[in-house]
Amino acid sequence: MLTKLIYLNLFSTSLFPTIYSTIKASSSSSSIHSASIDKIYNVPMKDISRPLQSVLDEDKVQSLMKTIQTMENDQIPPIDVLWYEAPNSKNNYFFAMGGCHRWEAYKRLNSETIRAKLVKITLNDLKIYFGSSLPNLK
Repeated sequence: MLTKLIYLNLFSTSLFPTIYSTIKASSSSSSIHSASIDKIYNVPMKDISRPLQSVLDEDKVQSLMKTIQTMENDQIPPIDVLWYEAPNSKNNYFFAMGGCHRWEAYKRLNSETIRAKLVKITLNDLKIYFGSSLPNLK
């Protein structure tokens, strides 16, 4: 405990403001992708693609379901949704790579929407995420 206090005190000095602000930011409920995004949307779950298979902890899903049912909706952090706008069409594509336990909890509760921060990405970003598995986006 003493080591931890000294460590945090060291980084709380003005000598290391960037590192300290990174430590402080990482303890919030935002990811590195959405830390600078304040706007939260209720996105229709049917519009979001989840290309990765989830490995779920059933206890965690059940706990989240209880929390969603008994608390205010804004108590659950939003998921990050990657948002791609196809340049030559009016099509929007939404992908969720994380937030699998929250997603599953909302899905089991038959929610039509999920709270999300939209992270605007480019086609090159999508290629990095998907590699050769990139879906045909029109």
